[in-house]
Amino acid sequence: MELSQPDDDIVVAPRSGKRVRFRERPEDPDADPLRFEMWLDADGHGPMEHVHPEQDEWLEVVEGRLGVSVAGDRRTLGPDEAVTIPAGVRHRFWNAGDEPLHLEGGVDPGLRTEAFMRITYGLPRDGAPATPSGMPLNPLLLSVLLAEYDDMLYLAHVPVALQRLGIRLVAPLGRLAGYENEYPEYLG
Repeated sequence: MELSQPDDDIVVAPRSGKRVRFRERPEDPDADPLRFEMWLDADGHGPMEHVHPEQDEWLEVVEGRLGVSVAGDRRTLGPDEAVTIPAGVRHRFWNAGDEPLHLEGGVDPGLRTEAFMRITYGLPRDGAPATPSGMPLNPLLLSVLLAEYDDMLYLAHVPVALQRLGIRLVAPLGRLAGYENEYPEYLG
């Protein structure tokens, strides 16, 4: 199921072992949710601990075991169990089992999550260095992306104000180095 063309409903992040199928796109991204299915390999990595400043996120297990940490509270969920993470709350999730994890979820509002995921999954898939969770590793490239997609996420253990300052300082250097935040090859 390694579909990766911009017009596909599925995006793949091979380094992290994630595949995402976009199920329901928001009519109004500022008000409506984005719904997706996600598969995470048994030895794959979920995202590092992060915060969505403007979005609630929910995850429901279809098959497998979901490990989740919400504001430091760790638990494991099985099929038909779900978790909702309110905007601004630090969280991360991972495959807590020996088999692939299949879940359904979404973010509300959807904002530009699909575009952000397509770019941040696409760059490493095409050879850009990435963290084990699949996020591009180059700070110049990443700062330019985050300057554009600053409503998507922040790291949980670094004050948001400090991250915003760092992005504002480093993004111009990234642009001087030739990095942009427009990637039509991933967005179609």
